[in-house]
Amino acid sequence: MIWMQDVAYTDYIYWQETNSFINGVASSSQNIELFFDKKVDRDSSLVIYDGKQVDLSHDHIYIDVQKEGVTQLVYILKDVDGYALEQGEKSILLDTTIPDVVVKVKNHNIMDVLPLENKETIHVEILEENLKSVEVYLDDEKMDCEGKEFDIDVTSQNHTLSILCRDVAGNEVERKIDILPIVFPECELKDTLYTKENKMDLKFDGICEMPFYLKVYCGQDLCYSLDLENLDAITVDFTSNGTYTFVLEHKEYPQIKKALEGSIVYSNITPIITLQPSSKVSNEDVFIGLNWYVPYIKKAYVDVELDGIKDRHPFNEEICLKAVENKDLFYKVFAYARDAFGNEVSDMVIVRIDKRAPSTSLYLNNEQVLDKKIIKKLPEFEFLIDDNRANMRIEYYINGVLMDMDIEKVFNRMIKDDVLKVKTYTYDALSNFEIKEYEFMFSPDKKIEMVSKSEQILRSDEVATFERIWSVNEKNELVLEKNTKVLTSKLKPKIHYVRKKNKVQIFSKDQIESCFVNGKKIAIQKDVLGHDFVEISLKKSKTTIEVKAKNDSGVTTIKKSEIKKPILKKSFLKQLWIWIQRVFKL
Repeated sequence: MIWMQDVAYTDYIYWQETNSFINGVASSSQNIELFFDKKVDRDSSLVIYDGKQVDLSHDHIYIDVQKEGVTQLVYILKDVDGYALEQGEKSILLDTTIPDVVVKVKNHNIMDVLPLENKETIHVEILEENLKSVEVYLDDEKMDCEGKEFDIDVTSQNHTLSILCRDVAGNEVERKIDILPIVFPECELKDTLYTKENKMDLKFDGICEMPFYLKVYCGQDLCYSLDLENLDAITVDFTSNGTYTFVLEHKEYPQIKKALEGSIVYSNITPIITLQPSSKVSNEDVFIGLNWYVPYIKKAYVDVELDGIKDRHPFNEEICLKAVENKDLFYKVFAYARDAFGNEVSDMVIVRIDKRAPSTSLYLNNEQVLDKKIIKKLPEFEFLIDDNRANMRIEYYINGVLMDMDIEKVFNRMIKDDVLKVKTYTYDALSNFEIKEYEFMFSPDKKIEMVSKSEQILRSDEVATFERIWSVNEKNELVLEKNTKVLTSKLKPKIHYVRKKNKVQIFSKDQIESCFVNGKKIAIQKDVLGHDFVEISLKKSKTTIEVKAKNDSGVTTIKKSEIKKPILKKSFLKQLWIWIQRVFKL
């Protein structure tokens, strides 16, 4: 519609008397007809609209208004004598748009229906520069609202909201919004529920008559939606481990939603507990490590039992099993946990902490040595250890001097009234140890013959064995009566090969125990000197030979060989004939 200063509008266009010498009436065809006072001489007057001069020579003068918004009409009016009657300008507004009414609730635009659970504040904003009037009715009751922006409080007891706007050009709009009360169904799930089942029924206090979706979330992720309309229970599937929450959402108005109070925690994980002692058998303090994975744990403890007495500890406490001097202790450690799903898991370990030193005894001629004893001949010592896994090291001393040799050699160096000290060091598998000392005085009887044997390595291939016979003379002195030396070779037997054209002879000064040719056993022969030998004919291009020999000392050696048959050279004439055939292609 077109609006001009000094022109009033109703449902029809009419002429309004003013004190101005120029006036106009707007029509529905977006033009204005100008009217002048009878004193105005149009021939000498000047009218300019939107920068262009208006022709005043016609009986009816129209201004065609095409630009949306405000344009200017400038005029200079004179009478017939050329005197000025009036000059000035008028604003003309062309406004063809109706006011825009924006209704929002918490940044959500409301169109025709406002879903409402309890009460809400509606924010109204009118987008119109040339606003003339606003009328607001809530359930036919007029509200006191002013300006282009205001708030209205509504409740679920209201039914309609009507907003009527007019601009100065006569454009008007009415926004009518129906208020729809929302009633959410109540779910029986109120707390956190734990389950191992992969599906469960959610029950409500009645049939859901309104169109709602049940949104199912696992953590922050939306899993799926279920249609709850006309149902009082619905089955929920659990596709992965986690905490499931639920939101009711209106089908038509998704901004209307409500989260259910309770949640469901689903897990198919089997809890794990593993006790890890620093050692299961030790002679020192043992620390118990605990590896565990028990989500949603409800109860957990570790019991340490010793001699029937239990001591309970929480999972987060460091557990140390103490070693006690001269004690062999057996600790039983038991760990237990139960989660919120009813799963139970446990582990047990038994730890032995033995801090007892091994116990040893020395027997001489089947009699236990407790005090200092007198020996008259080579003693036959027998050491007994209460732990068969223990190791003993023995040291012999003559008159306080360490003798780094065995008892027989030590005794061969003793004379009358020498003191023999035997010192034992015994270690068990847990490094517990015992040290003991024994003393013996040598007082030999007369005419007692003693025999000793020893070995001495002369070269890398020989060992000398000595056998000595001792006796005691009338002066109570040891006398060497016999000393025998036997040499023994420690060299490995040697196997010799002799090649003669297509034959191989194998022989050794020592005994040949076996001979295999290409995996087949070959008979062993003897030569005129009584030595073992084998003769082999080379029939294949490659022959594998394995020979085993043994000497008098019991030392064996195995020799493996691979022998290839020689390739015979071709004669000169045959090679020449082959060359001629290749050149002339015969």
